[in-house]
Amino acid sequence: MSRIEKQMKKSIERAVGAHKSEGKSHTLPLNPKAPKYVAPHRHCAICQTPIHQDSEPPVCADKECIKKREKQEKSRKHLNIMLYLFPAIAIMLFMLQFIR
Repeated sequence: MSRIEKQMKKSIERAVGAHKSEGKSHTLPLNPKAPKYVAPHRHCAICQTPIHQDSEPPVCADKECIKKREKQEKSRKHLNIMLYLFPAIAIMLFMLQFIR
């Protein structure tokens, strides 16, 4: 085991030990009547406001967030096409050299 791995293991053990020694539970209560209860939810992918858990796409009702999400999706689709198209063209050009 290298020196860095030993240091990381020691840091992890120290952090876990500190967490256990606090004695506090960091889980949220499951009872809706509890004072610290938080309903299951997700956050808007753009502005991080809480939204309903089943909302798809994960954006709030704000028009700016919807526009930004559509722009991101369009950009992602273009990137995916380029990631598959350019290597395919390169492979075809490489194979054409041997056909002639």
